[in-house]
Amino acid sequence: MKASTKAALISALIFPGLGHFFLRPPRAMRGLLFIVPAALAVSYIVRQVLTLSAQLVAELNSGALAADPGAIMARLDASGADNPVANWLSWLALLCWVGAIADALWLGRRNGG
Repeated sequence: MKASTKAALISALIFPGLGHFFLRPPRAMRGLLFIVPAALAVSYIVRQVLTLSAQLVAELNSGALAADPGAIMARLDASGADNPVANWLSWLALLCWVGAIADALWLGRRNGG
């Protein structure tokens, strides 16, 4: 298997930009251009999801929220979790993921590996 294919698979299946570390040390710094923004975006989204899920579990346990799927969905809609910042960061993470795969393939093929 070519180095570019391995790097693209690592970036696709593990985390964006991680495959650049497989291509050789000078490419590792280029991989950070994908790793850092993706990690920041994913950490923000995960933090929001965990915070909201903890609130929902607490409300369900206290009886303030009925264990009805409709009521839970209404509570999720009212929470404001679907905000423009979360949406923008989701697109950023997706862009980093696709960009890292394409860049790893391009770098590997350009350098003959």
